[in-house]
Amino acid sequence: MAIVKMKRLRLMGLRSDREELLRLLQGMGCVELREPAIDLTDPDWAALAKPEGSGLSKAKEQNQLLSGALDSLNKYAPAKDGLFAPRPEVSEAELFDDGAYAAGLETARQIAGEEKALAVCQAEQNKLRTQRASLEPWSSLDVPLDQEDTANTSVIFGAVPGRTDFSAMEGALAAAVELAEIFPAGSDQELRYFLLVCHASAEHDCAEALRPYGFSRVNLRGWTGTAEDNIRAIDNKLAALEREEREHKERIGVLAGERGNLRRCVDRSTQEIRREESKARLVDTEDAFYLDGWFPAADEPRVRQALDGLLCAYETAEPREEEYPEVPIKLKNNPVTAPFRVITEMYSMPAYDGVDPNPLMAPFFILFFGFMMNDIGYGLLMVLGTAIYLKMAKPRGTTRDMMTMFFMCGISSIFWGCLTGSFFGDFLPKLFDLTGIDHNFVWFWPPLFTPINDTITVMIGSIALGVIQVFTGMAISTVEKFRHGEALDAVTGEIAWWFILLGAAGAICGSAVEGLPPVLGTIGLAALVLGLVLLLAGNLIRSKSIGGIVGFGGDLYNGISGYFSDILSYLRLMALMMAGSIIASVFNTLGAVFGLVPFIIVSVIGNALTLVLNLLGCYVHTLRLQCLEFFGRFYKDGGKAFRPLAVETKYVNISKEEN
Repeated sequence: MAIVKMKRLRLMGLRSDREELLRLLQGMGCVELREPAIDLTDPDWAALAKPEGSGLSKAKEQNQLLSGALDSLNKYAPAKDGLFAPRPEVSEAELFDDGAYAAGLETARQIAGEEKALAVCQAEQNKLRTQRASLEPWSSLDVPLDQEDTANTSVIFGAVPGRTDFSAMEGALAAAVELAEIFPAGSDQELRYFLLVCHASAEHDCAEALRPYGFSRVNLRGWTGTAEDNIRAIDNKLAALEREEREHKERIGVLAGERGNLRRCVDRSTQEIRREESKARLVDTEDAFYLDGWFPAADEPRVRQALDGLLCAYETAEPREEEYPEVPIKLKNNPVTAPFRVITEMYSMPAYDGVDPNPLMAPFFILFFGFMMNDIGYGLLMVLGTAIYLKMAKPRGTTRDMMTMFFMCGISSIFWGCLTGSFFGDFLPKLFDLTGIDHNFVWFWPPLFTPINDTITVMIGSIALGVIQVFTGMAISTVEKFRHGEALDAVTGEIAWWFILLGAAGAICGSAVEGLPPVLGTIGLAALVLGLVLLLAGNLIRSKSIGGIVGFGGDLYNGISGYFSDILSYLRLMALMMAGSIIASVFNTLGAVFGLVPFIIVSVIGNALTLVLNLLGCYVHTLRLQCLEFFGRFYKDGGKAFRPLAVETKYVNISKEEN
């Protein structure tokens, strides 16, 4: 339960062995490559250069091809994977099988070809549908669209806005021109269409008469025959294209049996990308290459054994103190604390010379989450839901950690629910009241307290939990300061404040609480004075002048207000506990008004909503207390997570081969 000790690896080898070495390191999964601290623009390093990047471009191109093919399969032949379907397990040999990879690429190219043909087909369909829509308004006219003017007659296809008063327009035209007639056609959402036939000499006058009504000519150039004939031809083409579209989709669907291999190939191409990206961190000459990286010290025998089998020169070394900011961070935790890595990584990884917060945070996170949830029913749903998912889906990585964390928080919720007697709020008492069952024997023991009736108890408990966590953070900070040779800061900082806070509490309780021995107040007062003296001494020593008194005043004010506000922040534990109980009780009471069946329906819906709200609220507020009130006491962040070159997959799990 600590930050894993790391070692630095420097290696030089033959360029011809570079690919073999990278594959070896990827299979081991314990070495993170880093950019060497070399200025390639320096003439002294002119012989060195970065590896060319064509391999990375090719790997990304293949990954895009395979992923696109898989997306097409999922679109036209969706997989019937169950909700809890686990990933299939394959060996590394199966994952990196070149024959299967070549077959997967060929399948992907076939699907990409069908997808491209399908896109062309669909584009042509869209074009034809647009043409059909433009011809539809003219379908009622039995006039060829390519009808030409005669020596004495003009034929004009026109349109006016749809809101135009058509009768008024016809009247205006008749009043202006005698030798003209309008033949109405159809309309769409914006325009109303018509055919205008007039004497050639009156064409200009017709246009002037129709201009106030928004008249415009419609260009139907390129069409021959009537609109109905053209629509019929377009419908025939659309029918043929729809058949062609179905054939392309069916040909894609036939390849659904290759989905498993395509998924493996996507994972394989991802490994190629990772390896090529790592290769970009190396430097080359024409014949050799140089590698710089980090690996866990515990893996040194394994690393040495692997490298000794290659023709290369390498050295390992402990990181120097000035290199600590560059050292990648790996945390070693037990099964209980390991899931809380997701919280740490979300916040920031600890510095290499810092402390692993997971073992220190895990008990508080579990305890606080359960305190706020405090319901047997909700806790059981959390435990059963996460346990089923972990058993059936067998997730890995962050998903597994989150599910495991909520599993433990569910157990804590059950524990606190047993203390408060809450089972979906007051569901059972309401149910027994409606059914006439005596509910005096629902619980094996009476609740120790209830959030709604024992508000003061809940408030005191919340503050007490806050004091415990704040003091724990102070204790960790004290130990870390002594470990790093900062004894003065520890004594005049955290230790001084222990005396001040505990002394003030003892002095107040000793004089204000009946039944406590008076000597408690005297001891508390003495501790308070000692703490103030230590705080003042620290400021005087650091400032080396009488100005330290001013610093003492500022530290005292900031400390009192800071500790007071931080401890009050833990009242959110009480707020969330009471809110969940009250909301659940409101839903149960509302349903009980209308009888047994409505009660069950309303209660199920209401408690489902309450559970979702509680999960979100409890998680966010518990996380806030850890990151601000707790981590702020001792946590030294700034580390970078250890990201070794390893085989990391999305669709399959790699089975460990027995030697």
